[in-house]
Amino acid sequence: MTDYISTKDTAKLVRAALKNAFPGVKFSVRMSTGTASAWMNVSWSDGPTDREVSAVTSQYEGRKFNGMTDGYDDQGFTLVAFDGEDMPRVVRYSCDGINTHRDYTAAGYRVVQHLISTDSDHKDLVVRPSRVVNSF
Repeated sequence: MTDYISTKDTAKLVRAALKNAFPGVKFSVRMSTGTASAWMNVSWSDGPTDREVSAVTSQYEGRKFNGMTDGYDDQGFTLVAFDGEDMPRVVRYSCDGINTHRDYTAAGYRVVQHLISTDSDHKDLVVRPSRVVNSF
């Protein structure tokens, strides 16, 4: 028997997984509305890279958008062991995709600029923020 997990409940699982993987980093996990209601948006400031966050969030996508076919590719079923249960369950996440977005605080830009000026072959490169967010 397969359990279908709603996008809302999937968002709760994503929040918990991100909190566990990156303690101390504040993430915003929001569900989209309207025709994109099966999508989620995850954003954060500074902290882990997009690739690191996507490695955690991608396992909660039931389908992924395929730009080559302009359609969705089914990700199949997942075997999940839930706390307090003896046997794992077969689940299918209703989430069609998760968009990630990393912002940088002013302090984050200063760290990057320092790294460029000390550890880069492009010491004259200047990082200019397109948008700086306030710290959480």
